[in-house]
Amino acid sequence: MIPIQWFLNKRINIKLVISFTLSLVLIVTSASVASYTPADQKPVPKDRKSDAGTTRGCSGEDIPLTVLASGNYVGRTISSDPTFAWFVPRDSASKSMKFMIYEWVPSGKPKELRKISLQSSSGIMKLSPFSENELGLQPGKEYSLQVVIHCDPDNPSGDLVDEANIEVVKMPATVQTKLNRAVNSVEKANIYAEAGLWYNALDEVLKLAQVSKLGKVGSTLLKDLAKWEAPKTILELPPKEREAIEKRIENLKQIADSAR
Repeated sequence: MIPIQWFLNKRINIKLVISFTLSLVLIVTSASVASYTPADQKPVPKDRKSDAGTTRGCSGEDIPLTVLASGNYVGRTISSDPTFAWFVPRDSASKSMKFMIYEWVPSGKPKELRKISLQSSSGIMKLSPFSENELGLQPGKEYSLQVVIHCDPDNPSGDLVDEANIEVVKMPATVQTKLNRAVNSVEKANIYAEAGLWYNALDEVLKLAQVSKLGKVGSTLLKDLAKWEAPKTILELPPKEREAIEKRIENLKQIADSAR
């Protein structure tokens, strides 16, 4: 007969192995959070900036509607159908809203490529606006996205609006080589983030998060974006422009914490 103590020791050893394995997974995950480090940032041209950004929710909530992207620089992607995401304040949920993408045409008006009607929901919303069989966004071109929430359909002046800019670039060979060795979304997010491919990194971290949330890796990525939002010359900017940038940085940080 096998002694009872043998079974007890066996169970303890199994628990130790499981505990060690879980700890190792947590350590690896924590050490692998995405770090967004764009090498060279392209400022959004002044003629593309507008005063459409909001500073509140429909009922005055502190964190406004915010596209999860830089408002001061052009974000990059290698995808023809990138995933976009934005934060909706709690007081702005269950409202009609629109998502739009425009192509910037040299010496011409921006060309509307996509206009989608949606229903807002609080927290993080995301959207891939093109299907697999569509042409989508093209390398070498720049685009703008705009998100609008209609707080009161009878009062357009009360709409919540935020915008961001996109540049589609070709896949760097070094990035492709690293991606070929990546085994999960955390690794892919790191590769994209380190290459300055914001929208691709964002897509990968959102795959790890619960619905309407950023998740731990996504929260870290968004805080990294906030670090790069202010230009080195921010103190030389007009007060209104400087305050807008500082407010967006604060909003991104608050969203990273509240939607984690």
